[in-house]
Parts: sequence; structure tokens; C-alpha cells
Amino acid sequence: MFNNFKYIMILSFLCFYQTLAYSEDTIFKKDNFRINEKISLKNTLGEKFNFYNSLDDNKKYIINFWATWCLPCKKELPELQKMQRENDHLNVLLISIDKKKISEQLKFLKNNKIHNLKKYFDPDMLLFKSLKLRGIPTTLIIKQKVVIAKKEGKFNYSKKSLSEINGFN
Repeated sequence: MFNNFKYIMILSFLCFYQTLAYSEDTIFKKDNFRINEKISLKNTLGEKFNFYNSLDDNKKYIINFWATWCLPCKKELPELQKMQRENDHLNVLLISIDKKKISEQLKFLKNNKIHNLKKYFDPDMLLFKSLKLRGIPTTLIIKQKVVIAKKEGKFNYSKKSLSEINGFN
């Protein structure tokens, strides 16, 4: 029985170490998942629009899924705003999966001084589920309507994260 416990502990350590080593080397994980053509989101006025059709094939997007109740999301919002402000070539979009009224979410963003990011709302989590995402915060890199990379967990803006974002084509 002790040998089994020892074996499990060693495997657990190796899995943890491998995860830690991976996260030190890269921030984003490569992906290849096409955006569903039929998904509608809501804009700041609560109007539905086709998200797929709103994406320009010639632009790269950084899409962040968040909610007002998510503490790591709240902490990363200023990082995303700073990245957008310092990098005109990026298109950072916030997509809330919150169930609160849009007006309450916009007030939350205003109170947290998040102004220059495009904001969309997915209260039924249709886009979120279609992308088979597991939790928030999650940040995606999208190009030509395809998710080319993703970061699960809190995003930190740095030279390294910007370099990775710019390196994905």
C-alpha cells in the first residue's frame, strides 16, 4: 500500500512539474477551432448581432471571456486595457458570460475604469460553450475567424505575452 501511495505522489509531482515547466515556456497554447457561424451575441445596447460576421478576416483579435463575479477577471481587466492602449494593431474584445443586466455590467466596468475595450455579452454562454471552454477567465487569439491559441486563467500583460500574441499567425 505504501508503494502505491509513493507511486501516486511521484506521478502527481511529475504532472505538476510538467504543467509548471510548460507555463514558464509559453503563455498561450496553440489551438485550431473555427468560430461557429450562427452564434449571436449582444452589444452594449442589448441588441443581438452575428459574432462571426462581425469579425474581419484581416485582423487578429484578442478575446477575453469574463464575468463581474470573477475575481481573477477583475484583476486582469486593467492589463487587457493597457495592452490595447499600447498596441493599436491589436483588437481586444471583452465577452461577458455574466447573467446580470448589461447596464449593471457596464457600470461595473466604468467603476473599474475599463473604457477603451469593445464589450460584448454572451449571457446564455452560446459562444463560450461552442468553443468548448472550461472556465473563466479565458483569453483567445483569433485570426481569420479561427481560434489559433488560448490562455486559460488570469492573463498578465508583459513583453513575453505580447511577443507570443504577435508571433501567432
